[in-house]
Amino acid sequence: MNKKMTPLLEAEQEKKILEEVIQERKTLNEPAGETDDLMFKAVVAAIITGLLVTAYFLFMVKEPYSALYIKPDSYNNYVVNDTISFIYGVRCFEGEETRYRAEIYLNNVSIGENTFSIKPGREKEWQVSTDYPPYMEFPVKVRVELTSPTNSYETHYWLKGRKQ
Repeated sequence: MNKKMTPLLEAEQEKKILEEVIQERKTLNEPAGETDDLMFKAVVAAIITGLLVTAYFLFMVKEPYSALYIKPDSYNNYVVNDTISFIYGVRCFEGEETRYRAEIYLNNVSIGENTFSIKPGREKEWQVSTDYPPYMEFPVKVRVELTSPTNSYETHYWLKGRKQ
């Protein structure tokens, strides 16, 4: 015969089951103090390890690089008197004297190149001035590509049209 449970009986039975589960968990678990202490030590160890790894990469590992730039005030985005001119520069952070090759392009057409060496921590700049080819249509990407023994760099600006 199937008996219906009343809500009160159901609540009492759920309470009993819940108390049994709580009692069972208490007997299986370690004391709360040991678990908390272990968790605290693990978190502290992870933080210290993270700080040591970060410090190593920040202060011990120096990746060599160079900085290539076009001076912002040195160029115009419009061709003036059929001439393009700008100043580009290179700063060396390679750790030793480095040999470079710079090539200048209008879109994908090479208009000049420069080979040079720079000592670490030093900087050099060059003035570029050239006639604008009449066959090129705007917009034109003026690009400087720099190659060192370990890396390649690129910087550019756009010519929008002729200055009226």
